[in-house]
Amino acid sequence: MPESPLSKQPQAPQNDETKSRAELLAELNYLRMENAYLKKLEALTREQPAPRKRKSSRR
Repeated sequence: MPESPLSKQPQAPQNDETKSRAELLAELNYLRMENAYLKKLEALTREQPAPRKRKSSRR
């Protein structure tokens, strides 16, 4: 099963001034993937109809 972008957390926070260009680009890519994943998840949850409440059949 493929891992979701959320399962891979970024490493401990560092000052952006001390990060290399490659590290900043990797973080940017991670955040873009996470954003896309969350947008798709939200779209899927909005797409599904709300569950219908069933009336209890008491006699």
